[in-house]
Amino acid sequence: MYIFLVLFVTLSLSFSLSAENRNTDTSLYIEFLKAESINKRLSDSKTWRALMHYHDDAFSSTGYSSYVDDPDFFYTEQGDIDGETELLRTIEEIFSSENIGNDHGQCRFIYRFKWLSEQLNIDNEKLPKVVCSDYLQWRSEVNAHSVSLIFPATTLNSPSSMFGHTLLRFDPPDVQEGSDWLSYALNFGANVNNDDNSIFFAYRGLAGGYPGVYNMMRYFEKIKEYNRMENRDMWEYKLNITPQEVDLMLAHVWELKDINFDYYFLDENCSFRLLELIELVRPEANLTEQFKYAVIPTNTVRSVVDEGMVESTQFRPSEVSVLRTRINNLSDDLQSLSRALSEDISVLESPEFTALTDNKKGEVVQLAYSYLRYVQRQTQRDEAMAKRSHRLLLALNKLSTEKVIVEEPAPPETGHETTMAAFTLGERNDDFFQQLNFRVNYHDLLDNEQGYLRGAQIMFANTELRYYEDAGFKLNRFDLIDINSISKRNLFLDPLSWRVNVGYERVFSKTDDIGVLQVNAGVGHTYEVTSDMDVYGLFTARAENNEDFDYLIEPAFGTALGMLNNTSFGAQRLDVNGYKFLNGEYRIKATFDQNINLSINHALRFSLGREWHKDDSFYDVSASYRYYF
Repeated sequence: MYIFLVLFVTLSLSFSLSAENRNTDTSLYIEFLKAESINKRLSDSKTWRALMHYHDDAFSSTGYSSYVDDPDFFYTEQGDIDGETELLRTIEEIFSSENIGNDHGQCRFIYRFKWLSEQLNIDNEKLPKVVCSDYLQWRSEVNAHSVSLIFPATTLNSPSSMFGHTLLRFDPPDVQEGSDWLSYALNFGANVNNDDNSIFFAYRGLAGGYPGVYNMMRYFEKIKEYNRMENRDMWEYKLNITPQEVDLMLAHVWELKDINFDYYFLDENCSFRLLELIELVRPEANLTEQFKYAVIPTNTVRSVVDEGMVESTQFRPSEVSVLRTRINNLSDDLQSLSRALSEDISVLESPEFTALTDNKKGEVVQLAYSYLRYVQRQTQRDEAMAKRSHRLLLALNKLSTEKVIVEEPAPPETGHETTMAAFTLGERNDDFFQQLNFRVNYHDLLDNEQGYLRGAQIMFANTELRYYEDAGFKLNRFDLIDINSISKRNLFLDPLSWRVNVGYERVFSKTDDIGVLQVNAGVGHTYEVTSDMDVYGLFTARAENNEDFDYLIEPAFGTALGMLNNTSFGAQRLDVNGYKFLNGEYRIKATFDQNINLSINHALRFSLGREWHKDDSFYDVSASYRYYF
């Protein structure tokens, strides 16, 4: 018995000493790795800075800070501004013997672990054995082999999508044409309050009032959202990212799950966050550094193309683009017949329909069916409409139809740059002037339309600084925001045309000119005269702060009529608008503008205007050279 007790105590001490030695060895090894990381200055490396989303910050005590605004992303309290301390703590966490599961450092921060293992040549035998079951299951579901950058085009009817949008699609190795619907899409967006109206949304979006988050979903959900519900064409750019780089990209996506960023509509937005992901696996690409103040989705697409990262491009037209093509493919009388058929199924028995060839019958029925499908998506379910749609589908199955081919527009990255500067010479009532124009972004109705949506104008900080020989420099105009949507109607589609402008402008009189603050808006309709010419009419309203008026804010109401014509060499616009204030003051202005496209980023513009006030009138002529950059 005595011998047994001695043997038991000896073995226990031996195991205890062995465990203590192992712990001592691990601790020494961790300290060695930490020293190596400091010696190699890993915390200063481009990859670590990208992993932590660091950027230069003059207001930080370290000279940099992280875009990530969520403490759950960091191990240390100062991790958002202290990369070295965060890195050293990460080394400790991947060797932790506690919580050997999905919350372990090797599982929570997959990319950090892989990168540190490679940089420090970590001995796997010294690491605790961890199974990251949650990540492995997720990575198996997102069976990605390649990645594409997706650009849903501009739409003016959604404040969050005025400049377009970008997202990433991850495709499996065996993806075939049409099967990418089941691929996964990665989106970054503001986590908005659905009760916010458009004005509050714009304010909070500009001021960083919303948290931004990544989310992953099946691609068909995004197609349904953008392509069908919001009627937006989509451009798909397959990137030359390798499967190994895709794996690393997704490892970082896992690290960012449920992590909040501050969301800013103009810079820290959907496009900027996705550029960070691409740049993480391609650190030699200069993507994010190009965008200091504003990140416009079309510009980010252009930057990826310019870096030579695009293998192929595919255009996916929206269902409304397909519908418009079907409409344009039919003569006016067949359009009328199809519209009548969409409302009354008995038109199938009418002499006008039965006299058609089988091919024309198919086109008429197909248009009626497509139109009803479009209407059904815009409204609540209507039982009578659903029955007509079903009857049309049955009729369509008995007729021969051809697949409609939507003409592919110029890709967005081929359009002009979004910042504009111009030099103008002009004359106003015998007073010669010189003028400097500057616009932060984006596009006006007369700019070269290649790569842009026809009839859509969005301008921020449009500025005119005018110099007169007698009066010197004066701020002639500053448009904080100027949006104009010229959306033409037809027998099937009846969108509203509208405009809104907020800013400062000079109002001229016989004796002087006065700077006023104003807000004006209008709504109406646009009709097609030819394929290139549209005419519009709007009811307008204006609120003005003018020191010559009795009240702080004086309202006015009026109308606007105009013509917009696009040609191969440039665009012309005639606009006549007038409004009358409640105090009896009225103003009428007629303007004709001609833009001549010299190249994508160079243009000449000529303008001739005439104004009539209650007791005065003026003319204004000018010519300018415009440069886009």
